[in-house]
Amino acid sequence: MSPEQQDFVFVNGPALGSGSDAKSRNIRSALIKRRITEKQDNFRREEAAKRERLIQRRNLQGQPNNNALTALCSCRREPQDVGTSQTQMSRKNSPAFLVASDRATICGTCTVTCIWPAFRQSDYAGNCYQAWMLQSSQNMLLIYSTLWAASYHRDILRISYGSSDPVLETKEQLYYKGLVLRTLYSDVADYENEERRDGVIMCILYLAVNDCVKKKVARDTSPFTPPFVDLQYLSFYGSREYHSTHWGFIQTLLGRLGGIHSIRLYGLGWLLSIADLMFAAHSLTKPKYPLVDVQGRVYNPPSPLGVFQVSSKPPTPVMSGFQDLLSLTPPVKEEIVGVFIHLGEFSEVVQLYCNGDLDVSTMDLIADIRNQVHHKLFGLPDEHDRAECIIRESSHASALGDNSQSLEIYYACRLSAFLYALHVTFPAPKSATLRATIVPQLTQRLHQASQNVCNALLLWCITVAAIGAEGMTQRQLLVQLTEGFCRDLHIQSVTQFSSILRSFAWVDFACSAGFHRLWGEVMPPS
Repeated sequence: MSPEQQDFVFVNGPALGSGSDAKSRNIRSALIKRRITEKQDNFRREEAAKRERLIQRRNLQGQPNNNALTALCSCRREPQDVGTSQTQMSRKNSPAFLVASDRATICGTCTVTCIWPAFRQSDYAGNCYQAWMLQSSQNMLLIYSTLWAASYHRDILRISYGSSDPVLETKEQLYYKGLVLRTLYSDVADYENEERRDGVIMCILYLAVNDCVKKKVARDTSPFTPPFVDLQYLSFYGSREYHSTHWGFIQTLLGRLGGIHSIRLYGLGWLLSIADLMFAAHSLTKPKYPLVDVQGRVYNPPSPLGVFQVSSKPPTPVMSGFQDLLSLTPPVKEEIVGVFIHLGEFSEVVQLYCNGDLDVSTMDLIADIRNQVHHKLFGLPDEHDRAECIIRESSHASALGDNSQSLEIYYACRLSAFLYALHVTFPAPKSATLRATIVPQLTQRLHQASQNVCNALLLWCITVAAIGAEGMTQRQLLVQLTEGFCRDLHIQSVTQFSSILRSFAWVDFACSAGFHRLWGEVMPPS
């Protein structure tokens, strides 16, 4: 047999001639097609098996399985109790049926079991899943934007807490964002339609908060050591740089629709008001929207001590110190003084609960009261508001000059309360920038006010400023002011000093270390 006529014979198989005849070509073609088909079938079976395993892991009963959650969401820092209402997910109702992708399944699971419960720990995640994913399943903008935001969130966690060279979901995010932008382009033209309106608002809110350069989340070094830093994701989102175009568009859109009360989707109004509060804290501006609860109702509970049924104990009533503002001539308005008093009351609540093992409902309540107290604090009138917005009208103080001392003390108290709140009771992650902005202004005001007044209120302001100015050039002047006030008020012991501070707003857990360092400079050991 010549080489040109040699056949290739396979055991239990057909003979393939080396020639170019049609029969040989047909046999080779059939074998190749069969092999390709077998590979495709095997691949489909393997992928189906993977999906089934993911679905089985997602069908949690009772308490979540930590190992399964870790496998599904490798960006998790620690397991969390997500409650039973959001763990009853079936294959039909899972996020997988909305966007057919294993990555989407994982992002959806991470959202329900990790991200949403960190905002509110009771039944918030389950209710969001029902309202945003199931009942609104025809509003694809809600679903696409949620998946994109979850993927972005996971990447920030990887950058912040993962390896030095984390593997990011860049490809998936580009895919989700493409879906988001295409759907938004279609829906925004019909933004007045109630079925589309809330999806547009949520999408733009996610873009405003997340459409920025990915940076590692880390808290700045601070002279204060506050508790509850991670409550409602304050450490994660509390110092986020918002995209100015998207954030401005939300304000324009809500202005046309009638404000935040036009939102009907469960939890969206609350989420927007929380984002607004965090933006106000980070930028030292006033909140633009009222604080609403998850049902969209204005949230205005009674005093913090009343909510937690904590009574002031004699002989020194808690937070009585801020009432000194009512003794000025002319006095500060009572409703403004009440805001400072509530800051002190909330400080007492933090002092009582910061070392306890708290249930989820108590944690949510602490966060809600915290938001309400600081929403009012950050919204107080400033130097750009008229004096009559601050000072109570008096027939004895009609001239502007008569108001100047009261206004100067109020402005100093307001800045001191901001500095205290942003480091103790509403602890912003990027506090160094805030200190660099507040401390110089506050030092100047305190130096001016102290020329004519010496009272416990200014001592509290000076003490907060002095602790916050640790490591700054203003520290020396503030230590001198503290020393002078302690001498004039006849303060001779650290116990006497701390008792005065507690009558205003004070959390020992957060302030004690910095306070004792300050006391060591004011009264150095002999």
